[in-house]
Amino acid sequence: KTNHRRITMSQHHHHHPPKTFTPSSLLSFSTLLLLFAISNALTTSSPSNNNNNNNKSPSTPILRQPIGRITNLQRVKIDLEIDDIFYAQPNMDVHADKAFRIKLTSLYDELIKDGDVVLDMMSSHVSHLPNKQLGRVDVHGMNQAELLANKARIETNGKIFLRNLNENPSFLDLINTNASYDAILCCVGVQYLEEAEAVFAEVGRILKPGGVVIVSFTNRFFYQKALTGWIERGMSGRATLVCDYLRA
Repeated sequence: KTNHRRITMSQHHHHHPPKTFTPSSLLSFSTLLLLFAISNALTTSSPSNNNNNNNKSPSTPILRQPIGRITNLQRVKIDLEIDDIFYAQPNMDVHADKAFRIKLTSLYDELIKDGDVVLDMMSSHVSHLPNKQLGRVDVHGMNQAELLANKARIETNGKIFLRNLNENPSFLDLINTNASYDAILCCVGVQYLEEAEAVFAEVGRILKPGGVVIVSFTNRFFYQKALTGWIERGMSGRATLVCDYLRA
């Protein structure tokens, strides 16, 4: 169970023409940052937790049972092409505006401490981390070239984890040790997860007690790869959805 939860939202508005969904463009309107700082693992009590077995490899992908699944969420995507093909070519662009990136780095600076071991999930060539002496920054994603170029990983000799979480919403066989990370980040990627409840249950497994999970997003994204239920929601509805993911 979590003993403390802190949610901070910061909104940055731009003046843009009305929203249109065109295949050649990314959405870019008002920006919202959603932060979850969680002082304990996201899992509920389980026999393995109560017996202080947090550092042992699990026998099942998810410690808490059952995991609730949000039923009022449309999980269909506009583009049905498999994700491995869509992300096959490296993309070294930055998918958030400067104001958002500055705010995100500031929040990371506030919540991540020197020496922390960090996992940046659904990452790319950049993690937006502050200038700290981190213990290690591991990166997860779907394009090896992007992850190889990640400066934070390079500077800390971090690990690379390649996995399509929509095919396998688990970190088993990649990260088998429970309570491995002081901080787990998910920047502008949550909208693409088809089984986010299972993924965040896994995040709870590999998060250290007292660790933090930071989930951030803007309304700039590859709309064709986002869940229809994400596209249909406004920014406050998306924030609520992420809260529901973490509670499921």
